[in-house]
Amino acid sequence: MRSSPMVRRETVRDIEAICRLDLDSRILRRRIADRLTRLIPADSYCFSTIDPMTLLTADQVSTGLVPEAATAAAHNEYLVDDVLKFAALARLEVSAGTLGAATGGDPESSHRYRTVLPMIDARHELRAGFVVDGRCWGVVALFRGGRRPDFTPADVGVLRRLSAPVGAALRRAAHRAPDGTAAGPSEAGVLLLDQDLRLFSENPAAKLWRDELSPSQAELPSAILEVAARGKGAELPAYGRIRGRSGRWLSVQASPLSGGPHPAAIAVTVHPAPAADVAEILLLAYGLTPRERDVLARVVAGLPSRTIAVELHITAATVQDHLKSVFAKTGVRSRSELVATVLGL
Repeated sequence: MRSSPMVRRETVRDIEAICRLDLDSRILRRRIADRLTRLIPADSYCFSTIDPMTLLTADQVSTGLVPEAATAAAHNEYLVDDVLKFAALARLEVSAGTLGAATGGDPESSHRYRTVLPMIDARHELRAGFVVDGRCWGVVALFRGGRRPDFTPADVGVLRRLSAPVGAALRRAAHRAPDGTAAGPSEAGVLLLDQDLRLFSENPAAKLWRDELSPSQAELPSAILEVAARGKGAELPAYGRIRGRSGRWLSVQASPLSGGPHPAAIAVTVHPAPAADVAEILLLAYGLTPRERDVLARVVAGLPSRTIAVELHITAATVQDHLKSVFAKTGVRSRSELVATVLGL
């Protein structure tokens, strides 16, 4: 289905208006996807937030996808050479594209086309990254199957125009916790996966964490699968941050084990993210400048303005100016509120 330039411009304006609303990240992504797919019909989609530091999935909303496809998708994304990877879209100036175009009209040459798309009865894929100020905060994949035509260059153009405004909205939503949701357990969850990323053992806390991440999904949450896929065969543990339904940030680590009844099993641990890790991503989410981040780091360390000024080779008045800007961006009125907000106290 082809759309007119006027209809495409109207869609972009509507989504930009949605991006200006103060919405929880999941609600924001569903609202954007609902409006987007009115212009660009799709049989299924996956819309994920991304940890801008690790480029791993932090949270995912989707429609029309089967859980078993998540394992194959994670394997393709991190262990197989293929085109149009999300990590590449996060770094390239060209932030969107179709699988057909990326393969030069030969989608059969794509491992993802041969292994992942058949699981969801798809033949065409359109991917985009949402990047603002050089950081990727989310990605989307739209799929079509049956006798539907491939996505058009005009469809790709719409997503490229939306990259920065949607990226900025996802960045703002990163520090907004959902309402009325309870946090998960306080202890660490431990999961053991086989080489095919299938779960064969876990402790009770891991089951609770999986419920907190994705209560209606029988399979492992895709964010956990992605960390496990990256850690498979790696010399150092793979690390990622995941956003729970409660808004709580979790740390996920994965590394292969040696010995035991399951050769090359992968151990995955899930636990509340340390305050320093949460602070790192929140500083990016608030859109602070590098100098504002320098000042904030020293405020969190308890340094007075005069000491901060000496360390940064600026005046105390300039420190106060930076603090005023930080207060405005984070919505606080005092140093104590600022520290509590950044550290999640």
